[in-house]
Amino acid sequence: MQLLEFAAALLASVTFTRWIRDFSIARKWVIIPNSDRHVHVRPIPRLGGVAIFLTLWCAVLLAHCASMYFGTRAHPWSTVAFKILGPATIIFLFGLIDDFCGLSPYVKFAVQAGAAVLLFFNGLGITHVSIASGHFHLGWLVGLPLTILWVLWITNAFNLIDGLDGLAAGSALFSTLATCVVAIRFHNEMILFMTLVLAGAIAGFLRYNFNPASIFLGDCGSQLIGFLLSAIAIAGSQKSPTVVAVAIPVVSLGLPIVDVAVAVIRRFLSYKRLFDADREHIHHKLLGRGISHRQAVLVLYGVSACFGLLSLFLLNPHGTAIATVLAVVGIGVLIGVQQLHYPEFLELGRAANRTLNQRRDRQ
Repeated sequence: MQLLEFAAALLASVTFTRWIRDFSIARKWVIIPNSDRHVHVRPIPRLGGVAIFLTLWCAVLLAHCASMYFGTRAHPWSTVAFKILGPATIIFLFGLIDDFCGLSPYVKFAVQAGAAVLLFFNGLGITHVSIASGHFHLGWLVGLPLTILWVLWITNAFNLIDGLDGLAAGSALFSTLATCVVAIRFHNEMILFMTLVLAGAIAGFLRYNFNPASIFLGDCGSQLIGFLLSAIAIAGSQKSPTVVAVAIPVVSLGLPIVDVAVAVIRRFLSYKRLFDADREHIHHKLLGRGISHRQAVLVLYGVSACFGLLSLFLLNPHGTAIATVLAVVGIGVLIGVQQLHYPEFLELGRAANRTLNQRRDRQ
C-alpha cells in the first residue's frame, strides 16, 4: 500500500510538472538570467511548486474520499493532513504572488508567521517538552513563539538553498525519507502517508529539476516544501519520544539549517542587512572552488544523505549514541565551514587567537 502511494504521487508529479513547464514556457512565465546570482544561462520557468502543490492536494483528497467510500468515516490522519495543508496553501499562494510580482522580506515573514499561528491553533504546535525528570506542558506564550521560530527557520532555509538545479528539492527528499523511516518505526500512519506523498511529489519534480533543469521550484515551491517539513516534524513529535521528536528533525534537516545559520552569523559579523541577497551561500562557495554545477549539487546531496543517516542513529537513543551523533555533526559542521574560507569566520578566529595570546602574556 505504501509503495502504491509513493508511486501514484510520483506519477502525478511527473505529469503535473511537465504540464506546468510547457504551459509556463508557452506564456513566457520564465526567469531570465539577468543577475550575478543566477547560475542558469537560459530562461527557465519557476513554477515547479505548483506541480508539488497539486500532487499533494490530489493525493490527500483522493485518500480522504476513498476512506469515506470504503469506510464509515474518514481516518483521523486525513483530518491532520488538512490541518497541515490549510496553512501550507497560504504559504504557497503568497509564494506564487512573490514569483510573479515580488514581495518584500517583511511581508513574506509576516505571512509565514501567520501560517505558523494557524498551524499552532490547529493543534499542531510545540506545546510540550519532556526531559529525564518529567513531562512539561508549555503555555501558548512559550509554545506559540517557538512554533513560529521553527516554521520561519525551516521555511526560509529551503528558500535560501534553492540556488542550484535540484539542490533544495534533493535535500528535502533526503530529509523526507528520514522522516518516513521514523514514521514506520513508530507506526505513525499520518506522518507515513504525508512523507510518502511528499517524497513522491519531490522525486517526480526532480525528473525535470536536476541539472540541467528545465523548471525551477520558485518561491511557491521552496517555501511550500520548507513549511511542510517543519509542520510534519511538529506533527510527528506529538507521538514520538523526546529525543526523536527534537533531535531527528534538526539533524535530518541539517544542510538547510546550517546554511541559514551561517548566513545569519556572517551577515551579523560583517554588519550586512539580514535580508540582502548575495553569492556567499554554501553552494556558491563550492562553485567558487572550481567544481561544476552538477558536482556541487552531488556533494551537497552527499552531505544531506549523511545528515539523514546520522539522524536515524537516534531512533534507539542511548547516552553514548546521542553524544556520538552530536559530536560527529558538530565536528563535521566546523570542518565544513572552515573549508569554505568565509572571511568573517577567519577574522573571528584571528580575533579569538589575539585575545588568548594577550591573556597568556598577562599571566
